[in-house]
Amino acid sequence: MTAGTGLAGGVALLLGLGHGYWAAISAAAVLHSINVRTAAQRAVQRTLGTAAGLALALVVLALHPGPVTLVLVIVLLEFLLEYGVAHNYGIGVVFLTPLALLMSDLATPTPAEDLVQDRVLGSVVGIVVALLCALVLIHGRAAERVQRALAACDAAAGLAERALAEPGSAALPELRARLAEAVVELREADDAAAGELWPAELDPAELAAAEQRAHRLLRRLG
Repeated sequence: MTAGTGLAGGVALLLGLGHGYWAAISAAAVLHSINVRTAAQRAVQRTLGTAAGLALALVVLALHPGPVTLVLVIVLLEFLLEYGVAHNYGIGVVFLTPLALLMSDLATPTPAEDLVQDRVLGSVVGIVVALLCALVLIHGRAAERVQRALAACDAAAGLAERALAEPGSAALPELRARLAEAVVELREADDAAAGELWPAELDPAELAAAEQRAHRLLRRLG
């Protein structure tokens, strides 16, 4: 996230784009994901949503609304944004795009074509930089995370088994919490690895066995 937003903002600055922070925001939106596949999905949603939102913004700006009308439209868009993004990110972007443009126009009136150009170029820069960061920095790390999670889960399970073999052990609640955290991390890591472009070389049977062992122990610890 730091690399993506920093690079996108820097490129926008070098290109002399107006509203250069829109590039950094676009990069952050795409990188709000767990793997390359979900980053690509958000990039597609961001692109399509921005295109539809720009068309909506152009319609509003072409009507040359007064300040009061503009404020009312902004309030409506904010409501639709909050409602739509809860269902689908792409739908939210449809209303987010005109909202950003109209708020900018309300603060500093600007020709519509300049606002649209800044938004398009900022979005393109942000999305491209974010996808490059996802490929370079995210991809390939998922398998390492799974291996660490698997090792942690096996270690926690081993401690739990030894504690259960000692009657009256006072560490059972602490071990149960540790094992629960380990098995949740293992599941999340495996889900993230499943979304990479090239599958990690992991044995599904080994992961399944570790999860089953952990769940059996959790029932006993409970």
